[in-house]
Amino acid sequence: MILKIKQKIFSIIYPIIDKFSFKENNSLRSFITYQTNGNILEIGAGAGANYNYYKNYNNLILVDNNIDLLKQNKIDKQCLLILANSEYLPFKKSEFDSIVTSLVLCSVNDVKKTLSEIDRVLKPTGIYFFWEHTVIKNNFIYVIKKLFIFIWKFFTGNCNYNIDNLYHIHKIKWGKLEIHNKHSKFVKFFGMYYIYGKINKNNY
Repeated sequence: MILKIKQKIFSIIYPIIDKFSFKENNSLRSFITYQTNGNILEIGAGAGANYNYYKNYNNLILVDNNIDLLKQNKIDKQCLLILANSEYLPFKKSEFDSIVTSLVLCSVNDVKKTLSEIDRVLKPTGIYFFWEHTVIKNNFIYVIKKLFIFIWKFFTGNCNYNIDNLYHIHKIKWGKLEIHNKHSKFVKFFGMYYIYGKINKNNY
């Protein structure tokens, strides 16, 4: 019951946050989508903030574990919405040419399992594109965030932007990594820090 309430609240709050940060996030959404092609899977697609950025695909599948967010999507016949957990993706091995996550790993229960599932369903020639929160190596900001994060997680779909996703991404051994970083406009207030890039299986 508590989970359903949190998901409902997030489905109301997220579109507001996304609209407020649209200009800042536009380049990041473009980066994680412009090279995608073929059969594409987006994990944690939410209300479809990345949907209009996809231009070249045979099939586009948007997955999320929040039914209230999925219902907000406006899609065409070439796109499929699926309610599923990132740690147990309902797809066969090596099914996708491109996989995308944006601000997702901060919210999953098991990052390692999610990344393992991405590896499993991504083709040997596929590419994983990511844009994620990670922790800032600043002790003062880290402590302030620890005090704030409990409230933040309740209203934002369990988002823990104090997580060290840089560590998790660097632990991936199944592809060649390209990674970049960027401070959010919220960094002075909330200590938000982004990493984005891609992992190319074909070049490993």
